[in-house]
This record gives sequence, C-alpha cells and structure tokens, in this order.
Amino acid sequence: MKFLHLADTHLGFSAYRKITDDGLNQRELDIYNAFIQCIDYAIRTKPAFVLHAGDLFDSVRPTNRAITVAIQQVLRLSQNKIPFLVISGNHDSPKLKETGNILKIFDHLENIYPIYEACSTPIILEKGSKKIAIYAIPQCQTKREYNDIFEEIEVDNNSDFNILMTHGAVSEIKEFKMNEFNELIIPSKAFDGDFNYVALGHYHKYTKIRENMYYCGSTENFSFPEAKVNKGFLEIELGNKIMHSFIEINNRPMIDITPIDCSNLSVDEVEKKIKQNIKVIQPEGKIFRIRLLNIPSHTYRGIDFNQIRALSRGCVHFEIKPEVLRDENIQLNENYKIESIQGEFEKYLTTQTIENKNELLKLGIEYIRKVELKDEGK
Repeated sequence: MKFLHLADTHLGFSAYRKITDDGLNQRELDIYNAFIQCIDYAIRTKPAFVLHAGDLFDSVRPTNRAITVAIQQVLRLSQNKIPFLVISGNHDSPKLKETGNILKIFDHLENIYPIYEACSTPIILEKGSKKIAIYAIPQCQTKREYNDIFEEIEVDNNSDFNILMTHGAVSEIKEFKMNEFNELIIPSKAFDGDFNYVALGHYHKYTKIRENMYYCGSTENFSFPEAKVNKGFLEIELGNKIMHSFIEINNRPMIDITPIDCSNLSVDEVEKKIKQNIKVIQPEGKIFRIRLLNIPSHTYRGIDFNQIRALSRGCVHFEIKPEVLRDENIQLNENYKIESIQGEFEKYLTTQTIENKNELLKLGIEYIRKVELKDEGK
C-alpha cells in the first residue's frame, strides 16, 4: 500500500520585491507551484491516500489567492477519489479557538479530512482488504492539551496499519532549540514503536528519525539556511517492511555562495571575487546571497554596488551580507544587507525625521521603478 507524506507548503508565503508582469509576488507564485507539483504527482500515481502534516497555509488568515489555490488543488484530489488528510500546524492555527480555523473550508468536501481540533480517535480508511487507522494530531492550544491527547491514544489492533501524523519538534534536533513561536515538542509516546509509520511536519529538512518516522521537509526554500536542502515529499509503501522514496520537485534555485574571506583583500580584489561568483551562478531567475567575511569597513564602503546590481539584473533576489571585522569601530550592523535600490531607499528614509515621509517613499519608489524598467528595456 502506497501513500504520500507532505508538509509545510506554507501557501500564501511571499518574500522579496520581485513582481511578475501580472503584479504578483514571484515567491508567492513559486510556493503555489511547488504545491501543485505535489498534487500533480498524486493524480498521476494514484496513492491510497495523501497525508499533509501541517502548515498548509503560511498564516491564520491567508489571502484569497492562497485559499483559491488550496481549494482548486484539494478539489482535484477529491474528484479523483484520493483521500487527503491535513492537520493544522503552528502557522495556520489561531491562538484563540473562537477565531476559527481556516481548514474549515474543506469540511464538506468528499474524500477530504481536515483535522484542526485535538482528538485521539483515529480516522479509519479502508483500501481494498486493508484497514488503516490514522491518528492525526493537529496543533493544540497548549502543550498540556497536546501531551494529554497522546496519552489517550490506543492503537487499533483490528487495523492492518496504524499511522500517526503530527506537527511538532523532536527535541534532539538542534535547530529546534531556537524554540519557534507556538512550537510543540512531540511526546515520547510517538516513539514507542506501536505505529507502523509516523508522519511528521514542522522541520523543513527531509530527515529520518527512526525506521518508521520521518520529516518529509517543506516543499520550498524559505530562507538561505535551507538553500542546499532538496525539497519535495515522501512516497511511503507499507507492507512487511517500510519502503520510502523522497520525491524531489523543481524549485527556483536558491544559492548561498561560499563566503569570501576579505581580511587581506583590497576593494578591487573583493569586487573581482563578487563578480566572478555572480558570473558563475548565472543569476537570471535565481535567488542568491554572498557573504563577505572579515571585511574592513573602509573596504566595504569602497565597493561599487552599481556594477554588482547591473550584473545581478534578472535575478529574483540577491543579498550581499558583510560580516565586518569585530575590532574596528564600525557603525555598520553585522546583519546589514545590500539589497535593491528600493530597499536601500526605504531603509534610508526610516533614519530620517522629515514631514510627508510616506508620500516621499511612494514617489521615490515610483521613480526607481521607472528607471529599472527603462534599464530592462521595458
């Protein structure tokens, strides 16, 4: 019996300032495209069911466009009679119950099972001669409620397979020590071996925890630390033993270039290395970052960023991130990033005390956009 395990699609997420000809945020469209690829694969391969382990949406109140994409794709599964079980995650679960959960929009769709209220009772599916009990534990209001639900779970011995799906953190993974907002730590009962498979969401990197327990990872890159991580979902086959395949999908390239150590380099040498890296990666349509390590302030101030922007034209986004020498009296913050001209203009205005700042910002962005379009020959 084969099924798919995906998670962390974060529909509605947007980033950077790249806008399409239709006026839409390019990264938002990239996120939708990744999700659509998952559904395309499901329609093509006809799994027994599809599990989504949380954070279908990026926020509690997604945009109309994000909701439309979600409904369109979930309807495709419904019409093809492929059961789809989706739990709410920490991103798309409201703090207060009275707010209402966005997953309610799927309540009355055939073959679709949205789970947004904590319950230890499994959802039972029957596929051929096989009976599958799926314990789907969504984001809970409190850690106590989350732990209590796990204590109430009793596996169904009359089922051929018992599957657990939840959205949370495995404490031994070092990244979870950051304690993300509203993050839940998965109780030890999830590891006790009574489940044939445990489908996890929340961690954006495909990771094997145990032979029967996996994070499938997110379907797109959301930050540069994820740049070298393959994105996709899992195809699981349950039988006498678990077989799994990671299905990689096509994403927009996000490249975190090997940092340049600038401690003994002149301005010209730093510029040369930056330009060489940009030419190698061929920035058209890509997202990239270049970190400058140990760069003296006077060297950084001497860099001609106009040339770098010109070389990077056509990319979706780029960052030049300086990490300055600590022993210098430098006003530049270590986390300061050179981005677009518009971004620099916005940052500059925030430091100024002037009247009509909003009007000036709007006018400035308009002029910058006109110049950029002229440079691009539009």
